[in-house]
Amino acid sequence: MSDSCILPLFEASEAAHIATRLYGLEGPVKALQGERDLNFLISDERGKFVFKIANADESRQMLDCQHRVFQRLAAQQVFPRVACALESVNGREIETVADAHGRQHYCRVLPFLEGRIWSEFSISKPELLRDLGSSLAALDRALDGFSHPGLERPLLWNMEITGSSLGSYKPLLADSADRRLVEHFESGYLQRVLPLAGQLRRGVIHNDANRENVLVNDSGTEVISVIDFGDMIHSWLALEPAIAATYAMHDQPDPMASAATLVAGYHRGIALSEAEIGLLFDLIGMRLCMSMCLCAHQQRLQPDNTYLSLDLRHTRELLQKLQPVSHAEARAQMLDACAQD
Repeated sequence: MSDSCILPLFEASEAAHIATRLYGLEGPVKALQGERDLNFLISDERGKFVFKIANADESRQMLDCQHRVFQRLAAQQVFPRVACALESVNGREIETVADAHGRQHYCRVLPFLEGRIWSEFSISKPELLRDLGSSLAALDRALDGFSHPGLERPLLWNMEITGSSLGSYKPLLADSADRRLVEHFESGYLQRVLPLAGQLRRGVIHNDANRENVLVNDSGTEVISVIDFGDMIHSWLALEPAIAATYAMHDQPDPMASAATLVAGYHRGIALSEAEIGLLFDLIGMRLCMSMCLCAHQQRLQPDNTYLSLDLRHTRELLQKLQPVSHAEARAQMLDACAQD
């Protein structure tokens, strides 16, 4: 889930014409789902490509930042497949197009990556969770020392300013039980994470390894690639496995075991300190609280969106399962998993 935005207004036929004019792509065009971009799959004789038209508020610097990251990941062979941007007929990766109302939108073309989406598997195998943790660590290692002006922008999903975010959106939770649930995990974050924030290492992280952003092999055991770098940020490294763990826990018979397996995989690639491991449960809880509150915010903007209602229910159920888990128990489980891996 991301900040609300209005998708560009282009029909598939218009997109096909633009893609041919600017990128020389010709072939069947199919509309794909997108939250912040319009996405079209184009089957060209050179292969399959995704033509993306961004919303009018998208930053050109952030799009360029993503492209530089793709090049870096490809050069270091972090994933079996990386979608590096295609140059236009003008020699540019990013072009500008106007809609029927004269609004300007950035557009670009990325290779279509074949693979299954993590969300296609209702139960995540331990092999996949461990590999996802290791893959995210490899991604973060590759981005060590990376900087770009595009990273310097306000982001609703910035966990370092989550206190102010919750203050704005927590009142939108209609159920007082939901607010108490959020406040339970919020207290742990305020009491333990913020006082130790100076001990958390920093780096550029993907920041949103959710179940729609991870491509896996047919057997659901290995990661092929991670996509959608729109929420990338320079922040605490420990957030990377914590955020991914929130999605690994959904619909799992033992959510804490699933989270610990993913964390252990990350620890294998980037050794987490005891302080970082000890704060993971609080970071997981706070990310879920952010999801819950921001979902309520988006639900207010889109009251007929049934997906948001379902997402809110799933997040609530997971938080309710985690509420009885003490910080000491979670810390011990995470430390033990990392020690054994």
